Amino acid sequence: MWEFFKVLGIGLITLLAYIIIKPLKPKLAVFITLAGVTIILFSCIDGLMSVVETMTQFVQKTGINTQLFACVLKIIGIGYVTEFSSSLCTTAGNSTIADMISLAGKITIFLLSMPILSSLINLIIEILP
Repeated sequence: MWEFFKVLGIGLITLLAYIIIKPLKPKLAVFITLAGVTIILFSCIDGLMSVVETMTQFVQKTGINTQLFACVLKIIGIGYVTEFSSSLCTTAGNSTIADMISLAGKITIFLLSMPILSSLINLIIEILP
């Protein structure tokens, strides 16, 4: 829980620096945002890794198909990276690139979800008489 307050503090300090610097040097303000976001991202990695380890143990104990679980992790990761990248582009003032990154992320997620969908359809076919 304290990790959240640390991230919140970094975010608020970054925002304050951005607000102060933007009128004076708009290009520098973008780099301040990037630095703050990078620090926040690296602060969250440990928490994400512990969640992945817990989920991996759950998958091993339950016998869930590890390939499907890997697909789900990839989908979640791509969702986060897409949102992060898109937000950075929007912050930098380029919403067109942000929209294209968002579209590419959605298409990639759709493509990665195909094995899960295929497995689900096969399961339904097996259950039906």
